[in-house]
Amino acid sequence: MRSFFSDVLGALRRLLGDENARSTMIVGILIYSVLYPQPYVGEVLRDVPVVVIDQDNSSASRTFVREMDVTEWVDVTLSVSNMDVARDAFFRRDVYGVVVIPDGFEADILASRPSPVAAFGDGSYLLIYSNVVKAVATVAGTMGAQVNYARLTARGVDDGLARTLLSPVAVTSVSVFNPQGGYASYVVPAAFVLILQQTLMMGIGLLHAGRKLPSGRRMWATILAYLGLYLLWVMFTQMLLPFLYSIPRTGDLGTLLLLAVPFLCACIAMGFAIALAIPWREGVVFFLVVMGMPLFFLSGISWPVEMIPEYLHDLSLLVPSSSAISAFVAVDQMGATAHDIAGAIQTQVALAFGYTALAVGLARLTRKTRKQPI
Repeated sequence: MRSFFSDVLGALRRLLGDENARSTMIVGILIYSVLYPQPYVGEVLRDVPVVVIDQDNSSASRTFVREMDVTEWVDVTLSVSNMDVARDAFFRRDVYGVVVIPDGFEADILASRPSPVAAFGDGSYLLIYSNVVKAVATVAGTMGAQVNYARLTARGVDDGLARTLLSPVAVTSVSVFNPQGGYASYVVPAAFVLILQQTLMMGIGLLHAGRKLPSGRRMWATILAYLGLYLLWVMFTQMLLPFLYSIPRTGDLGTLLLLAVPFLCACIAMGFAIALAIPWREGVVFFLVVMGMPLFFLSGISWPVEMIPEYLHDLSLLVPSSSAISAFVAVDQMGATAHDIAGAIQTQVALAFGYTALAVGLARLTRKTRKQPI
């Protein structure tokens, strides 16, 4: 037992002694932990700068601009007289949206006629565009309801009935599992699952590609060393980081470990299989770097899995992170139980056995190839 423990420590010392592996499996994760969440600490996009062209210059139009400015979505930073000036400000990136209130805006409202307001947003950036459109639509809807309410009550309609006529269905929106509706709470925990997978497999490639693999007890000790190190990283990225960045977390530690262990075993097995299939360190790193972005898109983080072609989704399940990411999010953010993520756990176990068999087969093939006379 003492010898086995010494072998585990020896595997960790070899990891720490290799500058490239140390930078990838330890320093890299620490850097990611500090830098990656920083752009998202604000959680939601607020105060997108917009320019207003108020062609009506009436009490109603000024109220519209004022109400739009006090929303959390946009900030009215400029007010100009014509579209040419507004367009120049837009292309200089001084503003990201243009709102045009037409001449006759107040007169149309008083005459019970539709009074259109034009909103132009930067459609190349959907978050910015949605903020501009949301601000204009919300203020327009509120002002329209206020005008109709005043007309109904002026005709003698009861206050309660007037409110019911204007809003017959009350809708309450609740952001379940992400109360602030923040982007950090959505993307950071999921992205770190992929980061752990890629750094673990890169580290294995850097340490073992093109080299003779340890055998017997030393191999088991090496696997245990990587598993133990990355279980610490799982605890760090899935428990400590959410606490530091105030990301909601409701998961159970036992369920998290029940998922993390087979996930890391699958990553380790796949890492050894890749290291045997690509017997040079640079090739392993290149392959995993190239695969990183496609795996991110196929994971369901940036685009719903339901909208991904079925054959691509099925192919992505050959990589541990594709099924593990949604399971980690379900455990950490939604409080899922082991029963809820049983399918993902079974997939990780199957991948661990499958890639272990592949690695063993590749190792035997490599040994036979080396023994053949030249």
